[in-house]
Amino acid sequence: MSQRTRKISVFGIALGCLAAALILPAWLHGYDTNRPAASHRLVVHEWGTFTSFAGSNGVNLEYRPLASNGPFTTPDLPRFVMDAYSQPGSVQSLFTKERVIARQRMETPVTYFYTDVPRVVNVRVEFPTGLLTEWYPVVKNPEPFNLLNQSRRMGHTYLDWGAVRLTPQERFADVRVRDSEGHPMPATLPKVSADDHYGQARETDSAIVETLDAKRNSHFEKFLFYRGLGNFDLPIKLVSLGQQRFEVSNAAGEASGAMLLVRIERDSVRFARIDPIGAKGTVEVQLPSECSTIEALSAATVNELTSAGLYEKEALAMVNTWRSSWFGETGTRLLYLLPQRLTDELLPLTINPAPDQCVRILVGRLETLTPEDGRQLVQTLVGDGTGPEPAAETVAEELARLGRFAEPALQYVISQTADRATKARLHVILAQVQEGKPGNLQLRTGGQKNIGTGIGNDQGLLIPHSVLPLLQ
Repeated sequence: MSQRTRKISVFGIALGCLAAALILPAWLHGYDTNRPAASHRLVVHEWGTFTSFAGSNGVNLEYRPLASNGPFTTPDLPRFVMDAYSQPGSVQSLFTKERVIARQRMETPVTYFYTDVPRVVNVRVEFPTGLLTEWYPVVKNPEPFNLLNQSRRMGHTYLDWGAVRLTPQERFADVRVRDSEGHPMPATLPKVSADDHYGQARETDSAIVETLDAKRNSHFEKFLFYRGLGNFDLPIKLVSLGQQRFEVSNAAGEASGAMLLVRIERDSVRFARIDPIGAKGTVEVQLPSECSTIEALSAATVNELTSAGLYEKEALAMVNTWRSSWFGETGTRLLYLLPQRLTDELLPLTINPAPDQCVRILVGRLETLTPEDGRQLVQTLVGDGTGPEPAAETVAEELARLGRFAEPALQYVISQTADRATKARLHVILAQVQEGKPGNLQLRTGGQKNIGTGIGNDQGLLIPHSVLPLLQ
């Protein structure tokens, strides 16, 4: 196979070459747009997650999914991943993702393509009830992202990659680009660090995808990647009844997918598999008392994903991407498979020409705060009223552990707290989290009152005006 050359700085149409009396057809950017591909199968597989948070009563709470409260927050994406600021050719926006409040965080949908011949497809994904906030590689049209200037506006956003060029993985070594001095060099994927969870998604046999930016530069990856935020509820509800008992209900008019109820606590792992719940059905589940292992939980998750239609390497890539989050973060969560019909409704995906097979597996991650965890959280943050109050470092560490879930967790325990003084102290901590200062437990605003009984005994607690009536 002859080597194909692409230009990074100045893109041109590569001409076919004469080889052994065989004249290759003209290639647009290394691809024969007239070559028939109807006899070759095109398979598309996709996985991703929707993450939400609910109190023990099962009511989903709004939160800021992109807020960071410390080292326990999921690491940032690689720098090459694009958003409304970095999309080439886009107008810089004043949109601040970290301030957006939503009930759902759509995380890492990745779309794989499998083909045994190079081909071009047009791809577009829509999010009628949400915002699309990050993506890679570059998309064709940056105009829809101007909607992000209205940070609370949700809905009617889309990503249109336009022409996506697919190269079978085994042929990617033949692709050439030109460096800044015009010399040909092998095309490569953007570099990621060895410990970056993003890179785990590449561990499949999928084709290489390539798109062009406004300057005709090539961007390569093993998949199409996108993320977003939404304000909608999924049909699965999780109510924590206490003492490791839970009620799981399905409000949809169709059966759910399989589920895993997971409890992670320090080095302890416990989980229970739940069979698909019928339409409008409810089941009660008890977490097992005996401990399991992360390896067993990972294997069970991979088994559910492959049973639903993912290839084994894809399922392993998904589990390895989210292993530290799903199976490493302390708490209780329900992982469940969304029916593909619901995925297609929430995220319409258009691929032209249409693939021979399209499998889309989205996992709902429903985080919950059990009654026991809620009481423990209050004690950790403000004490039990009988002994010394927690040190500022202890409070900051707990907020960091909760990460993006700190704000909804605080809001929920405040709603469940009757004691006025305790409620007031929790309000102060919540205000600091909302201002992005969870590690700085002194809120200095004009006219506040220092009551000297707050978090950090030697410094006292500065109370905002809005909280003072609760102490009277």
